[in-house]
Amino acid sequence: MSRQPAAMRAMLLLLPVLLAACDTAGRGYMGLPAARVEAGGHVFDIRVRGAEAEAVRRNAALLPGFGDVARAAESAIEQATGCDVTQVTGDASVVRAALDCPEDQVSHFSMNTLDPFFW
Repeated sequence: MSRQPAAMRAMLLLLPVLLAACDTAGRGYMGLPAARVEAGGHVFDIRVRGAEAEAVRRNAALLPGFGDVARAAESAIEQATGCDVTQVTGDASVVRAALDCPEDQVSHFSMNTLDPFFW
């Protein structure tokens, strides 16, 4: 008796969970509203927590370089928040940034807010 069918079923059951994790907010940003912003040929979901922001890249790209993605994410974060980005870290999928602005000046997401219950 072969175990391949059982293994394939297990993989098929896990696939949606693994794929859903690809565009999920990182630790500390889950549950926060996101603004979808397009910049530099990339699409990002931007979440803000205090003087920090996270940009999760939503579009497919063939081996994107971190430098290009980081510059695009920086622009997207500045568009979404109205604040200056002072530092970026991360990788080509998720970029985190330090913001230079008082917390009360961070623009609130309105029309661009993504409601997770409708996705």
